[in-house]
Amino acid sequence: MKMKIQILKSPGCSHGRQTVELVDEIVRSHGLDAEVEMVFVRSIEEATRLAYPGSPTVRVDGVEIEPNAPARPGLG
Repeated sequence: MKMKIQILKSPGCSHGRQTVELVDEIVRSHGLDAEVEMVFVRSIEEATRLAYPGSPTVRVDGVEIEPNAPARPGLG
């Protein structure tokens, strides 16, 4: 089954490119069957709807990979 990896980021995130490169490297080096999707979060409304803790955020099959991610959505 193909896994879905989402990279959520806000405009101007200085770590977005590095995150994409790291995720791509992990997928490639481990031979994972994965779809990688970039999701741009441009408003507080989108951040709230997506329960977005900040930029960048990586989710695998809808699960946040950062166990200490803030509980409050934001654009930071």
